[in-house]
Amino acid sequence: MTPFKYRKPKGYVPPVGHEELLLRYARGERYFEHASLRDAILSSKTLSNVNLSQSDLSDAHLDHAALDGVDLTGAVCVNADFSKAKLYQCCFAHADLRGANWYMTGLRHVSLFAAQMDEGKYLECLQWSAANECHGLMPSVATKRTCFVSYASSDDVLAGRVAETLQRANIPHWFMPFSSWFGRDSLIGDRSIVDYLRRGIGMCDAFIVVLSPRALENRWVQFEIDAAKKLHRSSGRPQLIALVSDSVAGTADVLRTFEVIDCLGEHEAPCLKRVVSLMLQS
Repeated sequence: MTPFKYRKPKGYVPPVGHEELLLRYARGERYFEHASLRDAILSSKTLSNVNLSQSDLSDAHLDHAALDGVDLTGAVCVNADFSKAKLYQCCFAHADLRGANWYMTGLRHVSLFAAQMDEGKYLECLQWSAANECHGLMPSVATKRTCFVSYASSDDVLAGRVAETLQRANIPHWFMPFSSWFGRDSLIGDRSIVDYLRRGIGMCDAFIVVLSPRALENRWVQFEIDAAKKLHRSSGRPQLIALVSDSVAGTADVLRTFEVIDCLGEHEAPCLKRVVSLMLQS
């Protein structure tokens, strides 16, 4: 996997225009947060392992481009042209993609969590590498809260039903299938992934964990729980919700600040209904 680079170089100044961006990229720079790239001409260009978070790419030309491991979190890409581009391991979380052109755009392991995609052109022509990768493709709806779904691979069936329920309710959610690009078990020590997930949890209004004995033994789920609890203690958010899918013992301390919902057997349907109700609360 190509990790995102979040560390800001000393004395960093955001690039202005595509010519400066490409010149600095050729010199080996990869951190371009808050870049000014309105009307940039990046057609057929290749960008790998680049941080363009919070950048302005309004009306940018990215057709036929190859973007590999590019972080566009919070970027403004209004009316940007991504037609026939190839996007791999890119993050558009909370990006403004209104009016963007997606004609025959190839996406593999791409997060569009809570991105604004109103008036997007040719959305029906998006070329996802796998059907289950589009779980996070949800429109940003101001009246609805966002959530992060944490789970162990052994609980992926129930976690998938949680994601499907949120999707049917049109609730923006952060849910990445285990077949996706995190490669969770092998990347637990990767600082870029740790920072990326911590940022993702911090963006959400609620943190939902599918809790089972296997999840409690999973170091990745434990990291996500600890990160959510620390954020909750410091800022009062995200709201903490635990869906108990099996008998778990010794969790009183872990779940002290969680709303615990029984999701075992016949309780699954009312549990999922309760989750939607919580997410629709203001």
